[in-house]
Amino acid sequence: MTFSPPSRQRIAFLDQAATAYHRQLKAGTPAAEYLKSRGLSQDSAQYFQLGYVANPLSGHERYAGMLAIPYINKQGTVAIRYRCIADHQCKDLGHSKYTREPGDDSKIFNILALTLHVPRLAICEGEIDTITAWQCGIPAIGVAGAQSWHKIFNRLIRGYPEVVTLADGDEAGLKLADTINEKNEHATTVQMPSRQDVNEFYREHGKEALTGKAGF
Repeated sequence: MTFSPPSRQRIAFLDQAATAYHRQLKAGTPAAEYLKSRGLSQDSAQYFQLGYVANPLSGHERYAGMLAIPYINKQGTVAIRYRCIADHQCKDLGHSKYTREPGDDSKIFNILALTLHVPRLAICEGEIDTITAWQCGIPAIGVAGAQSWHKIFNRLIRGYPEVVTLADGDEAGLKLADTINEKNEHATTVQMPSRQDVNEFYREHGKEALTGKAGF
């Protein structure tokens, strides 16, 4: 699988969208309350430029009411992933919890973390878990799901002495970890308790428990 970077025009539009939605992430909005319920701080929302689609840009009407999660690299915003935060079961209504814009390929979330000179790097499943780990002082990148790790990503992590996958406490979590471990001898796995992910573990046990379990 190969990846083509977005055009300058596309990045400029996504930068505009990410900035607009971040400004709409105000205290009391559904997205702000959602982040608060997940234990994520305002500093984290600021660092990751998280947003709320209160007033969609033209062409983004389908994302109204969603949490906006920008994917940012040195060139700018190369993608935005959207999360439904409505109080319902998405599957019951026939739609996905997360959605991408048409034509968007799976990418590394928080890829700028790869510029850090650290001996250990964490990999999480999902943006919320990645943000949670980062908030706790763990250098972390993420992928959108267990099926989203591509062979080309292995090149990005080979320079680290150790890589640890903070796996969800389910079969899919182990599948992601096994996929990474298969091609990277320096990769190890730390799995969360059954049916918990990194964010849930953090909210139940706290920062010190998470960093201790992860070994950071």
